[in-house]
Amino acid sequence: MFLHKKAIAIFTVLFLCFPGVMAVQRVSFAEPDTLTHKDVYMYYANGSLVGLYNTTSPNIVIPNDTDGDFMFVIKPQYSSPIDDPGAWLSSFLSWTSTNAIALVFSFAIIGFLFVRR
Repeated sequence: MFLHKKAIAIFTVLFLCFPGVMAVQRVSFAEPDTLTHKDVYMYYANGSLVGLYNTTSPNIVIPNDTDGDFMFVIKPQYSSPIDDPGAWLSSFLSWTSTNAIALVFSFAIIGFLFVRR
């Protein structure tokens, strides 16, 4: 009987020290691409804009509102190849080296489909 009282006391102390649900107040994003930054739009669930951030923004504060859910939309910042050809070429080369296996298989399948026998 003494063991049960001890276990209940331990679980009570743990429950008081470590609550089951903790609210997240801030969020940050790892930069998904090291070559270009991306814009992060935060919207309420009803569609109204809360704020505009960048993937380099640390600790985006989530409002403590009762409106419910939030949506995050990540929009890449596109640049024209004419504006900076060197950066565009290095970005294209890094993309092809990242996706080389998929590109080889895609070209092989397309080659098998269009080969004349």
